[in-house]
Amino acid sequence: MARWIDKVDDMKVEKVSGITPQVAYKHKVSHEWERAATLRELRAGRLAQDDVCDADFLLRAAATHHGVDSKRACPICGSVLRNTRWVYGEVLGRRAGSARSEKEIAEFVAEGLEFTVHTVEVCRSCRWNHLLTSEVAFRKR
Repeated sequence: MARWIDKVDDMKVEKVSGITPQVAYKHKVSHEWERAATLRELRAGRLAQDDVCDADFLLRAAATHHGVDSKRACPICGSVLRNTRWVYGEVLGRRAGSARSEKEIAEFVAEGLEFTVHTVEVCRSCRWNHLLTSEVAFRKR
């Protein structure tokens, strides 16, 4: 079950393309409870490791090129996790459904766009991956 977090998170972004937009997030939904439940099921033997360590090549490549190191270690193998941000929304056109850096997200927001951002943790070693949050990015005025 997803948990609704009713607050707006601000993120100041470095100067991008001559402007300094402030990216804010709203409608944040945490998927930490599902993550914990998945790990409980795995440890209890009700899920196989192959069921949860199934990141494909594209997800692992996106984690390498667009992700940032997480403060958490992989719950399966202990390697460094990478948090990768994926953007979704019709307003993005062909850019929708792709992994993006914080800088790129700030550039989209600077265009006046509002869109959904999913943060996914990925282990490039054992292929563990899980959706952490879903939120809407917008330009704070």
